[in-house]
Amino acid sequence: MTDYLMKVNGHFENGESWSWAWDITSAQTPSALTTTVVAALTDMWTNGTYGLNSQYPTTTIMDSVDVITLDGTYRHKSKTTGALALPGTSSDNGLPNNTAMIIHKQSPGLQRYQRGFSRFPAPVEGIVVNGVFTGTAVTRFGNATRALRNAIAADGSTVFVHLGKTAAKDGTPAYSKTVITTVEASNKPGTVRARTRKFKPVLG
Repeated sequence: MTDYLMKVNGHFENGESWSWAWDITSAQTPSALTTTVVAALTDMWTNGTYGLNSQYPTTTIMDSVDVITLDGTYRHKSKTTGALALPGTSSDNGLPNNTAMIIHKQSPGLQRYQRGFSRFPAPVEGIVVNGVFTGTAVTRFGNATRALRNAIAADGSTVFVHLGKTAAKDGTPAYSKTVITTVEASNKPGTVRARTRKFKPVLG
């Protein structure tokens, strides 16, 4: 089994980029895993029941996915890229680029290092009511991301989170992995400052 980083890349209307990533352990080769995740991400985006394209404006595009081979301490060794070019389908305006839909990665473990989260790109304005994402939108994001995790896991591959170079206070060794068994969307909007850090404001 080999450890990989699946990094999903896209851009907003003004050209600013966005990305999010999951760690995966798989027996597949890099090229085979790339084929798997391209198909799974395409389904997550375009599926008629839970596809996320309806939650994004037409100017928000999922461009590609990188499958990065990792070494024993999760440093990058090599990269294989799969093309996606998947636009949103909504005519609604997008939320500010630094807004994020937060996806929680969960396991049966109760420690902080046994769970994690991903920040998906800013969706459309219409799914926010009274400052939070609607239940309908949260359910859709949850179903879509669970379908993605299940597609990755279909052949025995696993999504995981891991400790860094420092052992946990409970004695769990550095770099230890925890398998993620489910993912869930949050109704609380998050932010990603890095998405707009290079954006130069126009003063008036």
